[in-house]
Amino acid sequence: MPKTVEVANRLDKNLVSPNELIEVTLSDEDFNDLEKSGFFYYLNNLVSVNIDDYEDELIEGEDNIKKVLNSIGTFNGNSRQKSLLEEIKRLFKEALLRNTGVYFYL
Repeated sequence: MPKTVEVANRLDKNLVSPNELIEVTLSDEDFNDLEKSGFFYYLNNLVSVNIDDYEDELIEGEDNIKKVLNSIGTFNGNSRQKSLLEEIKRLFKEALLRNTGVYFYL
């Protein structure tokens, strides 16, 4: 996720450096595990996006970010999934504080 609104504007043009982003990198195994658990399907339905292994996606807007933050804790998973969800939740908290969004690049 971009650290500032200005960085978010440049991200679309691929004009940012790694130090301007807060990132969580999921391995293929982690992504597949979360996908099989239904987490991405849950997010897709919650905020009307399409996160899958062929699409890049963005969750932005205070309402959508708050929806995710208010409900991500109710999603149950194994211990590894819970750890990944905590990292993802951290991104959404930062996005809310910084008035940016959370980007999913797959």
